[in-house]
Amino acid sequence: MDLAEFLGESIDFIHRYTMKSLQKQAEEHGVTIPQVRVLGEVYAHKTVSIKQLSQNLKMTQSTVSDIVDRLVSKGFLVKNSNPKDKRLVDISLSNRLAEDIHESISKLTNQSLIDVLKLLNPNEQEIVEKGMHLLVSAVKDKMIEEGMENREFLDILYFPEKDQHRK
Repeated sequence: MDLAEFLGESIDFIHRYTMKSLQKQAEEHGVTIPQVRVLGEVYAHKTVSIKQLSQNLKMTQSTVSDIVDRLVSKGFLVKNSNPKDKRLVDISLSNRLAEDIHESISKLTNQSLIDVLKLLNPNEQEIVEKGMHLLVSAVKDKMIEEGMENREFLDILYFPEKDQHRK
């Protein structure tokens, strides 16, 4: 197996593990992965329409609408009339959820990898971190070179203040 194939399969393997772990944790909290995705989008945008959620999540409007209705009935989301256009509905986090969401999302999305990293000693953890910085930095460079969209999430991953690994 060549390096590119190994890296691709490794990334797929880690992604599958984190998604299964996230699914397990989400189910323990009474939500599905699609519901977690909707909650994450609403959290990221504070207030968003069904149409915008559909576009961002690449789901049909009817699917997103059904998910939102379930989350509203669970008390996680609220629907309000758009003040500029009463025909539109704005979706936002419920007050109850807004208070605890940052900690919950961070815990749900990171806990599986935190648990895996704890299996490594501090030196091994540092090697993994340096390797990931190098790989993500190279991907960002390639995206820029190819004129691909540079999204905010990549800048979050990039950790520019720690870019000493590339020098």
